Amino acid sequence: MRSFRIACLSLLLTLTVAPGAWAHARLLRSLPKADSELSTAPKRIELWFSELLEDGFNTVKVFPSADLAVEKKRNFAKDKPQVDSADRTHMVVDLAPLPPGDYVIEWRVLSRDGHSAPGRATFRVRTP
Repeated sequence: MRSFRIACLSLLLTLTVAPGAWAHARLLRSLPKADSELSTAPKRIELWFSELLEDGFNTVKVFPSADLAVEKKRNFAKDKPQVDSADRTHMVVDLAPLPPGDYVIEWRVLSRDGHSAPGRATFRVRTP
């Protein structure tokens, strides 16, 4: 009976602890905020994730939402995104000047657990 209890406890612990180890980096917040409407165009995009990120293996594209179905998108992100050395869940990419319109932020990040995760968010820059 004791070995049965130990086996059940082990199974319970495995099922409750393991999901954290299988997780992928999820977007927790962004600047600009997802689905926001801005009166001035941002100069950079900031993304915060649920997992620590590896530097050098991440991509961020910022393109007009009209380009969503187009294979070659106009990318307003400058250079490669940089992971913040003080907060490895935070990533930043500078932007070229954005004209008014609707935009998509598209990313693919590599977390420290070795998993790659994609995602998208949108925002709008209003006409002044």
